[in-house]
Amino acid sequence: MPSLEEHQSAHTTKLLLVGNNGSGKTGALASLADAGYNLFVVDLDNGVDILANLLRSKAYSPAAIKRVDVQTLTDKMKGMKSGMIQPTAPKVWKKMVDLLDNWPGKGNLSTWTPQDVLVIDSLTFAAKAALQQILFMNNRLGQKPWIQDIGAAQDLLESLFQMLYDVSIPCNVIVNCHIALVDDEEGTSRGYPASVGNKLGPKIGGYFNTILRAKAKGKQRLIYTQDGGLIELKTSAPGAVAPTYPIETGLASYFKAVRNPNAVYTAPVVEPEEVPAPNPEGTVNPSGDKEAS
Repeated sequence: MPSLEEHQSAHTTKLLLVGNNGSGKTGALASLADAGYNLFVVDLDNGVDILANLLRSKAYSPAAIKRVDVQTLTDKMKGMKSGMIQPTAPKVWKKMVDLLDNWPGKGNLSTWTPQDVLVIDSLTFAAKAALQQILFMNNRLGQKPWIQDIGAAQDLLESLFQMLYDVSIPCNVIVNCHIALVDDEEGTSRGYPASVGNKLGPKIGGYFNTILRAKAKGKQRLIYTQDGGLIELKTSAPGAVAPTYPIETGLASYFKAVRNPNAVYTAPVVEPEEVPAPNPEGTVNPSGDKEAS
């Protein structure tokens, strides 16, 4: 029986990275490629241009971009006589499942290693693909979903989470997602990963040992490991990680911290500013006039 030291969580991270549009979730992946991880990105948002541009810049090593394999999945759309625009036949969900079963040149997820990172970008579009798949199967494509359609799409998504968090998947997993506000029974709004419907969101976090948030603070973008505000965050090594990391290097720094069993985060010492002693006589300004202290 494996000891706790040999448990999969000591070598892999199953991470949910939440944030609003433009918070830097996709670009944050660059630091992992730069740190030597192999990234396999299921690009459902068709938005990896920011990642490509970053990895071509001088900020990262030239070899980093070669460690990223991207599979972009979109559905071909067509106009209908009714004026609706809908997929000709939804294929994204099935293509994604096929990729996880047999990634071109890489194979099944169960054969991957802790040096590999599966990225699903993003959960929001994966949820749309799941719902489109259900509507297509129920011959209601282009129609307003019935409540049972939403439930069936939630079941599809939950089966995906169950597969990814399973101990038989030895690689790292990152799922990027947006934040949806959901009112609880008391009418208080809380943030949950945006998916489909309202019932699945509160359950998603249970399938990940880490939930981090990408967020802008002034002109700086940061990855938060604590204090998520509306949305609860969690980490597998709370004493080893910093409260925040710069978006440019944050994911690589986080991965390094949680893999070091002896790591202890120590807040940087900030020297207090010197405050001049009060002068009851008043001070003299350059003009020679006295000013009150």
